[in-house]
Amino acid sequence: MEEQLGGLNAGKAWRVWVTRHPIGAAMWAGVVGGQIATLWGMWFPGVGLPALNWPLTNGATIDPKGTFVAQFAMGGLFHALDCLVFALVFALFVFPLVGKVVTPGMNMLKALGFSVVLATISAAFLVPFVYFKGFHVGFGGIHYGGWKLVFAIYLWHLLYGVNLGAIYNPLALDDPQLK
Repeated sequence: MEEQLGGLNAGKAWRVWVTRHPIGAAMWAGVVGGQIATLWGMWFPGVGLPALNWPLTNGATIDPKGTFVAQFAMGGLFHALDCLVFALVFALFVFPLVGKVVTPGMNMLKALGFSVVLATISAAFLVPFVYFKGFHVGFGGIHYGGWKLVFAIYLWHLLYGVNLGAIYNPLALDDPQLK
């Protein structure tokens, strides 16, 4: 098998591919990270957390008078695009700016840090001023769903970040494997 990968194991071959194809790799990371986190967000009630159904929430915000199916479909499309766009922003703009060390551990820390920033934007702006505008729910909906809702928002984004960091895991540009 390693002969088919040019003498590289699958993990190293993937990192070479990511380094050579940052846009494609970021898109894969956005799709996979978004899908996994979105499913987990819907399953959060299984562990006692409130459900985070971002597709439906986005759809209800975009088309408040639409049917459930229309809201879910439209919100799902926009949510998936959000996951892709934020993965591209991370890979092309944030990743190169946050440190020169390019190891799997540091790459994961970069992605987790980025996901915490996204969670904070969600908790500080989207939840109180877009999704629940006029209801005075506070940071992350603390006055609506308590600490569990705030925790769920951060956990959801950390799940996205873990997948983003695991998939978008390039090598240093001077790595000998790239020659």
